[in-house]
Amino acid sequence: MVSINLFRPLAPRSNPYGVMYDPEEDEPILEAAWPHIQIVYELFLRFIDSPDFNAGMAKNFIDQKFVTQLLELFDSEDPRERDYLKTTLHRIYGKFLQLRSFIRTSIRDVFCTFVYETGRHNGVAEILEVLGSIINGYAVPLRDEHRNFLTKVLLP
Repeated sequence: MVSINLFRPLAPRSNPYGVMYDPEEDEPILEAAWPHIQIVYELFLRFIDSPDFNAGMAKNFIDQKFVTQLLELFDSEDPRERDYLKTTLHRIYGKFLQLRSFIRTSIRDVFCTFVYETGRHNGVAEILEVLGSIINGYAVPLRDEHRNFLTKVLLP
């Protein structure tokens, strides 16, 4: 249900105000189907937060493909959706230990694409917030994987 209702191609980037559009100061571009999409996010978050939630059974549905599609949605122009995505990704990171390395690698790929290729991504701020929580959980001394991530992805 979640995959069918959330994972969709994002609309092409639009600039309704012409050349002078500034995403920091102008009104955000909102998703027309947001009332429907919001219900799906709410149900999914309540499902994950439920005390009866079994990550072992859910791993058949919440897998690497699911996480990849979730990260692609971070480029949505609607800030409400990006906020729900941030919360959802954080919950998945906390509940699915076997996906943690993949999530960090996928975030690295998003940042590398942003920094070295496109220079534009709507969800960088939200992904950085999630990443801040992940980095706070790093044990000291840092593992080589974490050190490389910080120096090769975040610092540039």
